[in-house]
Amino acid sequence: MREKQLYALILVLAIALAGVVGCVIALVLSIQSSARASAEYGRLSEPTGVPIVYAVEGQEAQLRTIAVTGMGRASAKPNQAQLSLGARSQETTATEALAKNAESMNNVIEALKGMGIPEDDIETAYFSLYPRYSTYGETIIGFEVTHMLKVTTTSLDKVGEIIDGAVEAGANSVGGVYFTFTEGKLRELNEQARQGAVEDAKAKAETIATSLAVKIIGVASATEETGYYPSSYYYDYALVVPAAPPSPIMPPTEVEVTITIRVTYIIE
Repeated sequence: MREKQLYALILVLAIALAGVVGCVIALVLSIQSSARASAEYGRLSEPTGVPIVYAVEGQEAQLRTIAVTGMGRASAKPNQAQLSLGARSQETTATEALAKNAESMNNVIEALKGMGIPEDDIETAYFSLYPRYSTYGETIIGFEVTHMLKVTTTSLDKVGEIIDGAVEAGANSVGGVYFTFTEGKLRELNEQARQGAVEDAKAKAETIATSLAVKIIGVASATEETGYYPSSYYYDYALVVPAAPPSPIMPPTEVEVTITIRVTYIIE
């Protein structure tokens, strides 16, 4: 009987001890989990070197600005001319029209080269092949081929001679003469005009800032627009060569280049 009581007591103590051990293990695991969470939070909350910006509604920063437009000009006497000339041919068939036009244009190009114009300065500007219709457009009665060249030269005093030589060689269509600048000269004029536009914009902004009692502290944006229009001269040749030689072609005294700059200045 006493052995049975002792056995029961030992069993109760074992069950109680197991419960205590379970509680201890659960407590230890809870402490470890809390420690890991705390460490993770501490790692995430450490400075990373990247600033964090918190947006507050209704407090967005807005730049105070002054927007102005400046204009600069630069002019010079043209040092280059571009001529538009070529041949227009009409025949019954497309093959015949193309062949006739090719013969005329080959003669024109050879004549231009013979006048000292480099081949690189002779290029096709326009080429077309169109059918020709009867009066009421019911049937095709032939074909027309037009081949126009753009001829560039710096010999401005020989523009008339170049056109005359081309017409004598077979050119029967002359579009006109455009007085321009070489790339280097145009780049130089653009720089001059750009500098003037910047100075003009700055002067306008400073005047406005002074009047408003504010201070210019920077530039928010700037955009540029270039204006350059070559001077044109339309030669009086149109399919029929005049009996009397035309008057000499005189280039304009100056051609102007303009640049407009729109600048937005930051003020305080």
